[in-house]
Amino acid sequence: GHDADSMFEAIRHQDFLVHHPYESYDAVVNFLDTASADPRVLSMKQTLYRTNTDSPIAEALLDAAGKKEVAVVVELKASFDEMSNIHWARSLEDAGVQVSYGLAGLKTHAKLMLIVRNDPDGKIRRYAHLGTGNYNPSTARFYSDFSLLTSDEEITSAVHDVRSEEHTSELQSH
Repeated sequence: GHDADSMFEAIRHQDFLVHHPYESYDAVVNFLDTASADPRVLSMKQTLYRTNTDSPIAEALLDAAGKKEVAVVVELKASFDEMSNIHWARSLEDAGVQVSYGLAGLKTHAKLMLIVRNDPDGKIRRYAHLGTGNYNPSTARFYSDFSLLTSDEEITSAVHDVRSEEHTSELQSH
């Protein structure tokens, strides 16, 4: 849609550095919602370290699942949110999202989101969100964090190279 085109065009034109909570976390949620609804977006990949149970972020991923390739790396070692994360991981898996579980023995603390889009000019481009905060709109109102929205090729290709080991059998065996 027009909204998606103008948002992605703006990010192509310049990087956006957002300072939370002084600047709203809505920028991140909107980025994800817009990508989720945009038919030009081919795939969405994201790390979910901590998120709240009624997360608009997980909702957007669920919405996107039927329409495009969606992959999520879920961190199960997030102390307080383990149950919530397992719950989300299961719902995401049921919706057809490709879910993998962190890196063996390592806490996935990266806050990364990679969007691959077939832009109106016919070029396929990558867009990314990198953040210092968890993907949690509630806590984003209190903690000071940075979000970067970018289409910079060096950055997006580095994000693309972040690979998770497949541990999809872990949850299913319990």
